Amino acid sequence: MEPEIHLVVELFIHLAILVRENPRPPMGDSFEEWLFWHTPAGEHYRSSRQGVARMDILCEKPGFDLVLWQSLLEHPDLIIEKDGRRLGLECKSLEASADFVGTGRGIPCRTTIDFNSTVPCGQERYKGKFRRYASLRGQPVRVFYALGLYGEIESEARLLSILLVDGNYINRDYALHQRHRNISRGEFGSYGDGRIRERKMYIFPNPLTDEELKGSMSLVAEAENLVVRFPQLSLVAKKVRNTLEGRRYPFYVYRLA
Repeated sequence: MEPEIHLVVELFIHLAILVRENPRPPMGDSFEEWLFWHTPAGEHYRSSRQGVARMDILCEKPGFDLVLWQSLLEHPDLIIEKDGRRLGLECKSLEASADFVGTGRGIPCRTTIDFNSTVPCGQERYKGKFRRYASLRGQPVRVFYALGLYGEIESEARLLSILLVDGNYINRDYALHQRHRNISRGEFGSYGDGRIRERKMYIFPNPLTDEELKGSMSLVAEAENLVVRFPQLSLVAKKVRNTLEGRRYPFYVYRLA
């Protein structure tokens, strides 16, 4: 079992208990900000174009050593660390329909997710500016996708469900992920000093609308024996993804026991 899987399981258990005790919590301005504030880490850092600043967030029982919230130009959104192991979290939030907010039935939100400029994948080369991670630059970081479904309740955005999904479930072709990059071409305009930035958009199916996953607090991972190491979990489903070449990859859906 990958050591990084332990990190995502520990985070999932923490978030699932949090949401169970406080259903439909206020999301705030963004889903990645909510995750950043609610990840129990000893150190919190926020990255921006001006640098990286430490944020003072009280945490009585830190489960992780640190969490880094990267800038909009960096990928993935969050990096959590514990005992020298690191896991990337790319955050996506989608707004639920008013009917789903009220009844919990039907298709909860749009059935696809847009990925701007970057093909989703289960790993990503670190390109951030955090000095403590200077040795990590150019090295692959394991990536899960944190998908949040939110709806307007009493005039504020509240989280309805959260999925932590292995990036390999969406796309496991790392070579494809690396090959598709934005292209910038110069010598444009009357004087040749303009540039064209060709920014790609990738569209993939939205796991939040999967019949077995919608409206739930679930973890989707390739490891099938997590309940042995983590008795707090319950295995509820097995999903198999088939590549165009005919290879089968099983994934396992877990929830709190």
